[in-house]
Amino acid sequence: MNLMRIKYFVEVAKWGSFSKAAQTLYVSQPNLSRQIALMEQEVGFELFQRSGKRIQLTRAGEYLYSQLREVPEHIERAVAHAEVISSREADSLSIGVLEGQDVNLFLSQRINKLREKDPKLLIEMERNSFRNLRQGLERGAYDVLFTMEFELEGHPDWESVMLFQQPGAIVISRAHPLAHRENLTMEDFRNEPFVAISREESPGGYNLLIKQCGESGFVPNIVRETASMESLFLCVEMGMGVAMLDRNTRLERNSSLRIIDIPESRAAGLVAVWRKDNHNPLIPVLIKSLTE
Repeated sequence: MNLMRIKYFVEVAKWGSFSKAAQTLYVSQPNLSRQIALMEQEVGFELFQRSGKRIQLTRAGEYLYSQLREVPEHIERAVAHAEVISSREADSLSIGVLEGQDVNLFLSQRINKLREKDPKLLIEMERNSFRNLRQGLERGAYDVLFTMEFELEGHPDWESVMLFQQPGAIVISRAHPLAHRENLTMEDFRNEPFVAISREESPGGYNLLIKQCGESGFVPNIVRETASMESLFLCVEMGMGVAMLDRNTRLERNSSLRIIDIPESRAAGLVAVWRKDNHNPLIPVLIKSLTE
C-alpha cells in the first residue's frame, strides 16, 4: 500500500465523493477510481459501498480511515521538517520569540556565554506572532520558542520548561477613570470593553481571558480581536479598550498606560518550548543555560 493510494483513499473518505476528491487532488476521476479499486484488491476487502453515484465507507473502511487519515499530513510535515534540518549548519540553533515579550537582556546574557564557549555557534533569533511561532516549530523553522504557557494546550508532542511566572494584569489608559483607583479586582472591569488576541491566533490566550472573566462572574465585552500582539498593544494605546496581559511586555515602559496586577488572576508564565522529536544537541545546552 503506497502513500499515493493512502492519500487518495483519505480524500475520497473525507469528501464522500470520488468527483470532489478528484478535484482536490487534481487527478482524473477514472484514475482515482482505479487506484481505490487496486487498494481494495491489495487489502482484500471493500472500502466503500457504492449505490449509483453515492458512496459510503464500509465498517472496515471506516476503521481504516480512522487509522490512516492523518498519515499523509504527518508524512508531509515530517519531510518538510527534515528538509529544514538538512539545510542547517551543524552548530546552529533557531529561536523564535513572541512579539512584545521583553526578553532581550534575559536571553542576550546567556547566549553570549554560549558563544564564548563555542565561537562557531550560530544562533538565529526572530520575533513572531503566536500562530507563526507554532507553525514554525511544527515545520522545523524554529528549534526553541519563547512563548506563553497557555500556548502548550493541545500539543502533547512539545517539551517545555518554565522560565518565570508572574500574575496576570489588566492594562488601561491613564486617562481611564479606573486608572486612579486602588485595589482593583477583575470584577471592576465587568462593564469595560476588552481588546483580545483572536481565538485563531491564540486559542489558549483567548480561552484564558474567557475563563478568567467567567471566574469573576461575567462574560467579557470583546470589542476587538487582533491577529497580533503588536496590534493589541496599539488598540490599548489608542484607548479602544482594556486588555489582559502578562507583566513582561514593552507596555511596561509606556507612561501613558497603567498596568494593574489582578491578585486573583491565573499566572502568566513564560516558557521555553521545543519538539520532543527534535534532537538538535544544542537544545539541552540552551535549556541548561536558561535554567541555571
